Amino acid sequence: MLNLEILEDAAEVHGAEYFSKYKGGKWLKCGAMGDAAATSFYANKIITTGEGGMVLTDNGHYAERAKSYRNLCFKQEKRFYHTELGYNFRLTNLQAAVGMAQLEQINRFIDIKVRLGEYYRKKLAGVEGLRFMPVKEYAKSVYWMFGVELDDKLGITAEDMMDRLKKRGIGTRPFFRGLHDQPVLKEMGLFFDGKYPKTDYAYKYGFYLPSGLTLTEEKIDKVIFALKEELKR
Repeated sequence: MLNLEILEDAAEVHGAEYFSKYKGGKWLKCGAMGDAAATSFYANKIITTGEGGMVLTDNGHYAERAKSYRNLCFKQEKRFYHTELGYNFRLTNLQAAVGMAQLEQINRFIDIKVRLGEYYRKKLAGVEGLRFMPVKEYAKSVYWMFGVELDDKLGITAEDMMDRLKKRGIGTRPFFRGLHDQPVLKEMGLFFDGKYPKTDYAYKYGFYLPSGLTLTEEKIDKVIFALKEELKR
């Protein structure tokens, strides 16, 4: 039996759920399924402190290690004495207060995100040359952002389409670039000669539509109208 540990990247999934069939089956919160999880409170996340994040774990040893790394690896019994390299990942009191206030509203925020995401899905259904994230029965998405991907047969890249939409006053954001295509990692000798065509395709043809909490159905209609118009060109 493999002795594997699971570290979750839960940066964008506050409130999302996954159905596990293990032991009869039950819904699990993303960020609570592995041995540890990292989440983000950056400004565009569902709840935010402006910057920063949190490590989640039910392992006491990992929790103590995270606390130590967060605080320059100071030893409780001997301040300014370092046996390891640490970092300054401390949230300020002000950020923590903002985060607590945000947490009180997380269910409302998720409801808004789901409503807007489903509206996008309904309005974009059947649009030729465009696809978007599927809905699976084993997952409950919180629609952190609404991503779309262009068909390469259109001859338009995501960058082209984002430029066109920008001229219409609509802001968008590209997908993340693959790790194998990051100069710093290449210089470290990682991903040497690796080929990741699906990742490259997603980056080249995928982008995020406006997804903020202040969006309305009327604003989404304007976004979709502009997108459809540009797809016809």
